[in-house]
Amino acid sequence: MKKLFAQLLVMTLILTGLLAAQDRKWQQKVFDIRNADAQALARLVQGVMRDRDTRVIENVALKAISVGSYEANDLLAAEELIKRFDVPRGESPTGAPRNIEVVAYMVLAGKTGTVGDAVPSELDGVVKQLKAVFGYSDYRLMDTAVLRVREGQTSDSSGNAGMVDPNLPSAPWTYQMKLKATTAQTSPKGNVLRIDGFRFGLRIPYVSGGTQSFQSGQGATPIVTPNWNYTEVGFSTDLDIREGQKVVVGKSKVDRSGNAFILVLTAKAVD
Repeated sequence: MKKLFAQLLVMTLILTGLLAAQDRKWQQKVFDIRNADAQALARLVQGVMRDRDTRVIENVALKAISVGSYEANDLLAAEELIKRFDVPRGESPTGAPRNIEVVAYMVLAGKTGTVGDAVPSELDGVVKQLKAVFGYSDYRLMDTAVLRVREGQTSDSSGNAGMVDPNLPSAPWTYQMKLKATTAQTSPKGNVLRIDGFRFGLRIPYVSGGTQSFQSGQGATPIVTPNWNYTEVGFSTDLDIREGQKVVVGKSKVDRSGNAFILVLTAKAVD
């Protein structure tokens, strides 16, 4: 009896699977691309849909993208993504996808006399607003990172952001910046740069104890070598930046004294 019941259960599961498979119908849709670069846009859709049972094929000559899927929701998601990026953008002289230049300003903020007071003139307006909002009195530019990327492409950068106090022994702060895709769109007030999948990470060193060693010779002074560990802060977002505008992406405290790291972005379309 138990054996018969098990066989019936297996047959039921098989039939259920067959019926579910029959319900999954392959759906196909072709999108005419009027403004964006068809190849770049297809790559973006492929990247977003890579973990799903979806096929994306572009035809550059016909300026079209074909999307096929068993799931209606996946097809709808691809359609919304194409509509979002297939919009009028800033014209380039050659009609080809434009290059986007993104500049990241890494700013350290603190109380009077703690971080210094040195920012370039182009950040004066931003610093004035930051003082009014956050109350920090000192601001110092630690480093600047520049990324130039073609519309629809990914780009990343990494490096050293410097030290909080160059006069004190320390390890450098290190950063990593990445963006997934950028597009330039026209508006009555000028170009708007859309940045998707922006990621910024900062590794901040701190001392956790030290290793003591002795020089040879009687009465030698012991040498203590600090042990460095790292804590991380980061920002992850999608954002639109009007050309010439400076946008504060995020702020995070970085030490016990209350000093804060502030990331400011600006972007523009270049020929």
